[in-house]
Amino acid sequence: MFLPLTSAAIPAFGVLAYYSPYAARLLAVRGLRDRLRRDRMLVLTFDDGPSRSLTPELLKLLNSYGAKASFFMLGRNVRRNADIAKAVAQEGHDVGCHSEEHLNAWKVSPWKAVADIDAGYRQLSPWVPANGMFRPPHGKMTLPTYLAVHNRKAPISWWTLDSGDTRTPLPRPQEVVADVVREGGGIVLMHDLDRSPERNGFVLETTSLLLRAAATESIAVRRLSEIRH
Repeated sequence: MFLPLTSAAIPAFGVLAYYSPYAARLLAVRGLRDRLRRDRMLVLTFDDGPSRSLTPELLKLLNSYGAKASFFMLGRNVRRNADIAKAVAQEGHDVGCHSEEHLNAWKVSPWKAVADIDAGYRQLSPWVPANGMFRPPHGKMTLPTYLAVHNRKAPISWWTLDSGDTRTPLPRPQEVVADVVREGGGIVLMHDLDRSPERNGFVLETTSLLLRAAATESIAVRRLSEIRH
């Protein structure tokens, strides 16, 4: 039996509803982790690009292994590097939307966060359809941003393993590989924006070691779009 909401409970209920996509994320990630482990699949994903230096280096590296990855791009970087975004798409990698300005939906007004998503899709429209894959900036969503993406019928694209390439200090690339091997696969979060030589080098080395480990451990490398069916 449902109890009537009191005036004190209504604000708490509103807060829970506003942040309810976080619970959906936890369930989605658990399901993804189980499927990737069962089917022994690895998905390499790169956020926040494209960049002038690191993204082309990643394309060369991926091509040398005959591997495809998934890139979640920011509209502001596509505007500066449209030729690189085009190259990513032409080489058969996934291109998804990561918004325009990378606003954290938990820290800005809901209309700003939704507008940021819409602007990202507009900027990426040559390569990402209106219902193309979306990865939330900072991994944060609220009920308004969830509904905005849901209304597009766009899949929300989470990850199961964070490479740690934004941390200080950086982890060892071998630690990331060990996590993937132990899990039997995973969706790995990395970033292809140009930062320091150390961080760019970490992403390249981690990507290379993951691809080598996948071959050794008989883990299939897939694009994110390939595991949705």
